[in-house]
Amino acid sequence: MKYDAIVIGAGPGGYPAAIRLAQLGKKTLIVEKNAVGGVCLNRGCIPTKALAHAAEVRHSLANYQRMGLGFKDSGLDFPKLQRWKNATVTRLVKGIEFLFKSNGVELMTGIGRIVEPEVVEVRTKDESIRIQTDSIILATGSTPVPLPHIKPDNKAIFYAEDALFFTEIPSSMLIVGAGATGMEMATIYNTFGAKLTVVEIMKQIQPGLDAELAENLAKLIKKQSIELMLSSKVTEVEKLPDTLKVSIQTPDGKIETREVEKLLLSVGRKAVTEELWDKALAIDIDMKGFIKVNEKLETSVPGIYAIGDLTGPPLLAHRASKQGIIAAEVIAGKKSIYAPKAMPSCIYTIPNLASVGLSEQQAIEAGYKIEIGRFPYSALGRAATLGERDGFVKIIANKQSGKLLGMQVMGVGADTLIGEALIALELKTSFETLATAVHPHPTLLEAVMEAAENVKKRAIHIKN
Repeated sequence: MKYDAIVIGAGPGGYPAAIRLAQLGKKTLIVEKNAVGGVCLNRGCIPTKALAHAAEVRHSLANYQRMGLGFKDSGLDFPKLQRWKNATVTRLVKGIEFLFKSNGVELMTGIGRIVEPEVVEVRTKDESIRIQTDSIILATGSTPVPLPHIKPDNKAIFYAEDALFFTEIPSSMLIVGAGATGMEMATIYNTFGAKLTVVEIMKQIQPGLDAELAENLAKLIKKQSIELMLSSKVTEVEKLPDTLKVSIQTPDGKIETREVEKLLLSVGRKAVTEELWDKALAIDIDMKGFIKVNEKLETSVPGIYAIGDLTGPPLLAHRASKQGIIAAEVIAGKKSIYAPKAMPSCIYTIPNLASVGLSEQQAIEAGYKIEIGRFPYSALGRAATLGERDGFVKIIANKQSGKLLGMQVMGVGADTLIGEALIALELKTSFETLATAVHPHPTLLEAVMEAAENVKKRAIHIKN
C-alpha cells in the first residue's frame, strides 16, 4: 500500500490539506481516530456557535418585545436544542465525507503514528498496518490543559468543551478561565438560566485582547449578572453530596467560597503529540511542546509537515485550514509559503468580539506612534434598527505613515465587520482606504468607515 501523501488528523487543518492534495493530483490517505472534522466540528467551533446563536436569539427577545413583536420567552426545550445542534454537526461531517469521496481522498479510521520518515503505522480496531508514503502532514490538533489540583470526573467537573453535551441546564456553574471558550460558555449558559461565576487568574477577561475591548466587554458581562472574579484563582474544590464547594483566592489574598452544581475548566490547550512518531525521529519541538516548522510548514525532518494547533498559538481553526492548504501545495511542488500578514480572531460572547492586527498595547510596545479612531454602535443607524446598540469599532493607525495597524470590534456582526480590516492589512493599505470607500447605508459596515474617519476626527455622526 503506497500513497503520495498521508494526513494524520481530519480536523479543520487536516481535511482541507487532504482535499487540496487530491485536487493537485496526489494519491492521498487521511487517518482519523475519532470523527471527521476533529475537535472544531464535533466538540468545538461549530457546536459552540450553534448554542451561541440560540443564546443570542433568546437574549434578543426583549428587543423584539420592545419592537412590538409578540415573541416571549416561553421556556427552553434544551433536549430539542441539543438535537438540532447535533443534527447540524452530523450534516457537516457527512458533507466533509462527501468531499473526500468526490475528490478521491481515502479515509481510514484509526490511530496514525510515524515509524519511519516515509512509513505510517495505522492501528485500526481490527489490525495494525504499515503504509508507505512520500510525504506526511501531522494535523492532530490540541487537547485541554489539566490543572493538577482539579481533575475532571465528567459528573460535576468537566473540561469546557464537555458542556456542549449537557442534557440539562445546571442551576449554577463556575468556570475556571476567562478566555474565548470560557466566556462563550459563560454567556451561553447564563442566557439559558444558569447562575455563572467566572474565575480568571489574570487581571482582565480574554487575556491578550485589546484592554479597552476587554474592559467594555466585562462591563456588559456583569450587566448580564455573570460574576467575574479577576486576578483570582481556585485553590480547592470539595465535593459535597449534590454540589461542589469551591475555594477562591481573591486579589487581596482572602479566600471566598462558592457552592455550584458544576465546574468547567478552560485554562488553555496543549499539542496532541503523544506517541505520534517514533522516538528515533528527530522532530524538533519547542519548550511548550509545540512542533517547530519553517515557512513551508515542514518540520526538522524533510518530508514531514505539521499544521494547526500542533505548531503553537494562535490556536485557531482558520489558521489550521490555511496552513493545511499551504502544506499540501508545497508537497505538490508549488512555491507556496505560510506568511499571513494578518490573523483575525472572533469570539462569540454576547456581544460578539473580533480583532485583527495589533491591539493598542501591542502597537505601542512595537514602537509605533499611533492614532486611534472609534465609533460607537449607539450612534449607528443600523444598530438602532436592530435594537443592538452595545458595541464599538476601534481602529489603530500608524501616525507617521497612515498605515492601518489593527482593528477591534465589539457588537453584533463583529465577525463580519472584521473582514474589511483583514483585507486592508493584507494589502498593507492606509486607514484612509476604509474612510474614503463609499459604504452602503444603512449597514453595520458604516461603523468601520466612521471609525476610520475618526482617526483624523472627521466622523460625521459623533462629536470628534
